[in-house]
Amino acid sequence: MIYAAKSHIGLVRTMNQDGYAVVDDLPVGVLFVVADGMGGPQAGDVASRIAVERVSEYVGRHLSAEANPREVVSSAIADANEEIYRQAAAVPEYAGMGTTIVCALALADRMVVAHVGDSRAYALTGDEFRQVTEDHSLVAELVRRGHLSASEARHHPQRNIVTRSLGTEPVSLPDLTEVPWGEGDVLLLCSDGLSNLVEDDELKVFLEQARGARAKQDVSAAVDAMIQLALDRGGTDNVTALVAVHREEDTIG
Repeated sequence: MIYAAKSHIGLVRTMNQDGYAVVDDLPVGVLFVVADGMGGPQAGDVASRIAVERVSEYVGRHLSAEANPREVVSSAIADANEEIYRQAAAVPEYAGMGTTIVCALALADRMVVAHVGDSRAYALTGDEFRQVTEDHSLVAELVRRGHLSASEARHHPQRNIVTRSLGTEPVSLPDLTEVPWGEGDVLLLCSDGLSNLVEDDELKVFLEQARGARAKQDVSAAVDAMIQLALDRGGTDNVTALVAVHREEDTIG
């Protein structure tokens, strides 16, 4: 599997509260995680870091060839939620902190995708490009109810209000889904700093570019290009993108 990731502070924020991880030494599969923290100048950074670390560590401890991957991923997110909520209650400057999270456990023939909040997963599987996750946000709910169009939601003043997050409640259950994961398929995990500024059809072009990758630097080029486009359009938030291609790296030449 070939993958690359990058996080940029953006052009407006004074701190990068996004985080990401790749865990590729598991008994089975590879775990990809992206989180986008919220809750003040320090607390959002803490919340996203806890989420990334706890999910990564939990999956590393509990995943095996015999384990149910959906249950392991779901329990990992519950463990992260519990720790963020505990620290938010114990440390005054962390009060109210939370984070979004999206993660994908890529197995031999399928991906288990879980998320809370509005960080997204996209997949290019075969000829189909789609957004795998559905945002837990106010504007996304208004779109689902038919009160806003997708284009109106993109520019809505309340587009950053999430309706579900990690750490802000004692329990936070993720949405889980499975998608096919075959040779040449491509995964994108990103924070809303990317998806708010780069259109879906543009993301598809970048993933098609990554699909042709034969080495990590080719995937990195696609990641750099999509983040640069978000920066060119104002970079109003932290921007994180993680791309994985279901292909072995070509080391010949």
